[in-house]
Amino acid sequence: MDRRLAPLVLFPTLLLTLAAAGAAPKASSTEWSSLYHQVAGGEEQCQVSRGENLTTLALRKGVKWQWLAARNDIKKPFRLKPGMVLKINTTHIVPAEIDNGLVINLPELMLYYFRDGVYQRRYSLAVGKRTWPTPTGDYAIQNKTRNPTWVVPPSIQEEMAEQGREVIEKVPPGPKNPLGAYWMGTSAPGVGLHATNIPWSVGHFVSHGCVRMLPDDIAELYPQVAIGTPVKIIYRPIKMALTPQGRIYLEVHPNIYRHELDPKSWVEEVARLHRLQDRIDWDRVPTILKAKDGIAYDVTRGAEAPGTRTAQSQGTPQKKPGSE
Repeated sequence: MDRRLAPLVLFPTLLLTLAAAGAAPKASSTEWSSLYHQVAGGEEQCQVSRGENLTTLALRKGVKWQWLAARNDIKKPFRLKPGMVLKINTTHIVPAEIDNGLVINLPELMLYYFRDGVYQRRYSLAVGKRTWPTPTGDYAIQNKTRNPTWVVPPSIQEEMAEQGREVIEKVPPGPKNPLGAYWMGTSAPGVGLHATNIPWSVGHFVSHGCVRMLPDDIAELYPQVAIGTPVKIIYRPIKMALTPQGRIYLEVHPNIYRHELDPKSWVEEVARLHRLQDRIDWDRVPTILKAKDGIAYDVTRGAEAPGTRTAQSQGTPQKKPGSE
């Protein structure tokens, strides 16, 4: 959610040192060098429902609409017809940073929900824009509100005045409320998860730091999340996984906050740390790094071409390795 979307309370100004510094932040090698072990999703076919458009379908499946259009040869104006059958590759690496709670990967624009060591599903998000990034760190759900009132922080009121807009101090529940019908506040100052009255903003970096979800998605998640639930926010534009079957996967997203990162060197370093250099088909890596399409590809030496290997179903809860 936007920092401005804090219901019922006013939050202090966030110390956005990354934005203020003006230089690309640098991540430590240990921050991004972990190797994951679970891959979910896979190749599937999806029939278009009445009223569904390319963007909503892509958000529901957790893929980029541009990739979905290209994969199915859908031309401008990108209209879908009910009954159309689209090919979708939803293969993704599960960032199991914790085994119970919520993991938000900012470059991926995704929230992963874990319960009792089992990965349940993922949800598409909107997060902070580059000039107002969502903070990373370990947090927890502190409060929950149905049909919240938006009490506009002073900083947002000042922004309204500077832009020549009407200055609003409070917005009651209803269609004009940016929080939508659900709010879950976190221990990160001014940052919460909430619905939105502009669902088309989901899938983009547009907020003032908060995390927006599609109304139907947060309606499903809200009753499952208790106060005190851990929330871990990470920044991982590149993910690698070594599955229990010995397959190696690589998944790449845009480095939206422009952290200092050499993707090729990163992959080489992670491979070296985990002794995987001789098990990777290095000819496939540059294409995946360049595409940044958010799909996890099998880069195991001797594997089939990227995208042809089917992983586990996204919709089926999977146990985290070692949780037996």
